[in-house]
Amino acid sequence: MRIAFIGGGNMATALISSLFASRHNVDRIQVADPGAAARERLQRRWPVHCFENAADAIRDMDAIVLAVKPQVLPEVLDEIGDLVTNEQLVISIVAGIHTSQIAAKLKSNSPIVRTMPNTPALIGLGITGMYAPITCNLAQRELTQNLMESAGEVVWLERENLLDVVTAVSGSGPAYFCYLVECLRNAGTRLGLPADVAARLALYTAYGASSMAVRSDADVTELRARVTTKGGTTQAAMDILEAGHFAELVDSAIAAATKRGEELSEEGLQT
Repeated sequence: MRIAFIGGGNMATALISSLFASRHNVDRIQVADPGAAARERLQRRWPVHCFENAADAIRDMDAIVLAVKPQVLPEVLDEIGDLVTNEQLVISIVAGIHTSQIAAKLKSNSPIVRTMPNTPALIGLGITGMYAPITCNLAQRELTQNLMESAGEVVWLERENLLDVVTAVSGSGPAYFCYLVECLRNAGTRLGLPADVAARLALYTAYGASSMAVRSDADVTELRARVTTKGGTTQAAMDILEAGHFAELVDSAIAAATKRGEELSEEGLQT
């Protein structure tokens, strides 16, 4: 398998690292990034071949991974649109940009798979939502799945528009959890805990709770109930969260992130 990454940022780095760590059968990895520092960093860490221009990186590759920001994608597709062949699989990890929008910029009939990973992929604990049109065959789906599974779990979706929800829930989700840890830390500090103690308590509580939830056969609702004794300290806190409409606030936040994903699809390739 020969893979070209267009963009050498965090997510491309995570996938490249995971591919080498998992010992996947990768014959060659090439990366295009305009930043000399990014190219040097990648070449120091792994046996990859780096290029300044995307057109040079994609030649003779089996798969092309689009790993740039939505605002940069139009420029990239203008550069490679005439060069991508029917035999090359295009894998997008660009938020908000639909497969049909990418296809419209390509002169070929290349199969396109759209994915949405998240930043825990950097440590092999990511989860990726994926969508493939009917034009993608089983081998192309499997190639994409093998790539993304090297950095964590994957889920397939039957409708592409659900990737905007995936982006809101899991793509942006790590930021929500970090914010919750921040709030727990700050609350503990305000109530008298030393700052370093509050930070450690909050961080390892989040780590332990999430690890327990992943490993348990019980649903998270049941796990929450096991900790929440009637009339106890947890119930006192839950009463405040419910009175503050915490669940409705999360619903509104996810809806806003989903809407922004939909807006990106309308804005991203208009430039």
